[in-house]
Formats: sequence, C-alpha cells, structure tokens
Amino acid sequence: MDSRYSGGLPKNFLQPCLLLLVLERPGYGYDLAARLKPLGIAEDAASIYRALRLLEHEGAVTSSWRISTTGPARRVYQLTENGRGRLRQWVSAFENTSTSLARWLDRYSLVTDRSRCNEPVPE
Repeated sequence: MDSRYSGGLPKNFLQPCLLLLVLERPGYGYDLAARLKPLGIAEDAASIYRALRLLEHEGAVTSSWRISTTGPARRVYQLTENGRGRLRQWVSAFENTSTSLARWLDRYSLVTDRSRCNEPVPE
C-alpha cells in the first residue's frame, strides 16, 4: 500500500483534493501543499505542481502570477467552470464509493459478529 495516503485512498486522490482546496480559496503551490495535510495527503511539492499543471492543461484550473511586496511572485490557481464540473463528478463517484464501502463494512460486521457467536454465515 502506498504510504503517502492514509487508509485506502485512491492513487489519484490528489486531483480532487486540489480542486476542493482551490474551490475553497484560490492558492499557490506551497499554500495548497500545507492545506492538503489536514486531508491526510502529504505530497511533495513536485507532485503537487505536476498535478496543478495537468489540471490547468485540462482546463480545470487557471493560474496567474501574483506579485508580492514581501517575496517572489507566485502562481495562484483558481477553479474554472470545467473544474467545478469535474469536482461534481468526483463527488458523485466518492458518494457511490462511500455507499459501497458502507455496505461492505456492514456485511463484515455481520460476519464477524456471527463468527463470535458461532452462527452460520448466510450465502
């Protein structure tokens, strides 16, 4: 199992996470990296920038340079309508996955509860 993700998160979970964060508030790469950590994602900056470039290439986000008086200019990412649509698709897929996982966990609980009581498992 990939140690960068807690539990069994999808390998490409970084993209919907970035879309969600940019929906919440536009941000730049290192800002987004820090905001990923509470979601259980500890990606390196190179992976984040690669994912952002791919999302930009696909039209899900746009970027522009923001000049700072206290440091270097930063590329700030914003969500597009295309990105909002993709995020809604991710939400739908995650809801379906969540339902399937809940059913699986319920069934597992039934099996383990019955095995503790030495009852036969239904087919």
